[in-house]
Amino acid sequence: MNDPNRNYLENASLSTTSEAECSLDVAHGIALITVNAMIALFGTFGNVLVCLAVVTNTVLRQSSNYLLGSLAVADLIASLICEPLFLDILIRKSLYNDCAWMIVERVYFDVSNFSAAASVLHMSAISIDRFIAIVFPLRHRTCMKGAGIKALLISCWLVTILLFLLSKYYRAPIAKKAFINLAIFIFCFLIILVAYILIVISLLQQKRRRVGLRVQSFKDVSSRYEARVAYTLAIVIIVFTACWFPLFIVFAAAGKMLVKRDGITHYWIRTVTISSSAMNFLIYGWRMRNFREAYAEILHKIFGCSGNCSALTNRRSISATNLS
Repeated sequence: MNDPNRNYLENASLSTTSEAECSLDVAHGIALITVNAMIALFGTFGNVLVCLAVVTNTVLRQSSNYLLGSLAVADLIASLICEPLFLDILIRKSLYNDCAWMIVERVYFDVSNFSAAASVLHMSAISIDRFIAIVFPLRHRTCMKGAGIKALLISCWLVTILLFLLSKYYRAPIAKKAFINLAIFIFCFLIILVAYILIVISLLQQKRRRVGLRVQSFKDVSSRYEARVAYTLAIVIIVFTACWFPLFIVFAAAGKMLVKRDGITHYWIRTVTISSSAMNFLIYGWRMRNFREAYAEILHKIFGCSGNCSALTNRRSISATNLS
């Protein structure tokens, strides 16, 4: 006998597709297509740039930055796979008044959920890494250069894959699966919140201690650098939260959508949500000089090296020497 809950989502999707208008207002549709095409190109370019910077630049090839590179891979999944699928849906409905193929919708939602889970888990891992770096700097140098960073990276991707398999093959009502996903998101954000509360408390204590001593040591300089990195990653987390918050609001009424499914408002909310995948590399470049220099060096190598390349290489060598 078939489980009545097994095909709940499939039947609901088919029903919704048959009832929904397979068209979008042309003006809004073209605007959505334009914005999402820009996000796809910009996000793919930026996340590939982050990955190359972490892999090729000796200054950035540090344990903590491997988490940023892995987060860029999670964002790359969204910009390189989710966005083209979303564009296919928008183009069909806006220009051809045609509903997207059911397989496109399913793959889009599956990959989007996979990317979102990977991103929020990486942010939790990054928050833990920053907490150890600021509150226990000596322990951070020993544990994160070895098995610690590998354990965090493996855990992020392993849990993401397990969640994906759970959502696909666990026989349960869709409402129960949604509750599990929401609970995991909330748990990850609690980890982030607690880690950053402890980070702020530690930074305030360090500031008072520096003011009392009135002497700046190498430890203080290192502590300020770690604090700047923590502030940068806090901005990344705030941007991600701001982009995803509207989607959670839409499903706030006990799983009942507050806007029309597959309507203009819903598609704009999806666009804002997926845009978070294209913003991190800008934040790194704005806040971290090493990333800016790595970006410039990579772009010079790709598009033709000029006299500035030698200056960038020398600056990178000096930075590496200072850090060591």
